[in-house]
Amino acid sequence: MVEIKKGEQLIVHLSDRLDATNAEVTRKIIVDSINKIETDVLIDVDDLKYISSAGLQVILYLAKETKAVGKQTLLRGAKGEVWEIFKLSGFLTFLKEI
Repeated sequence: MVEIKKGEQLIVHLSDRLDATNAEVTRKIIVDSINKIETDVLIDVDDLKYISSAGLQVILYLAKETKAVGKQTLLRGAKGEVWEIFKLSGFLTFLKEI
């Protein structure tokens, strides 16, 4: 599940699972919700229990779109298996953990 909040930062809150069964729907929600990125993007994964390679592709898409307009992509709440997946995949090299 994905929830998007706009304010000083664009907050993308991910929960439960982000895998092949829902990655495309999640990506579409993100694309439809953010016509133009004007602030840093905070990806909140505090409630995310699992992420697959398909889910990582959604995160990568969002990070590329954010970088293209000169903004940062921040990561909050990664822990346990989810943090390990981000670390092993190399995503922590371009996502700034807060």
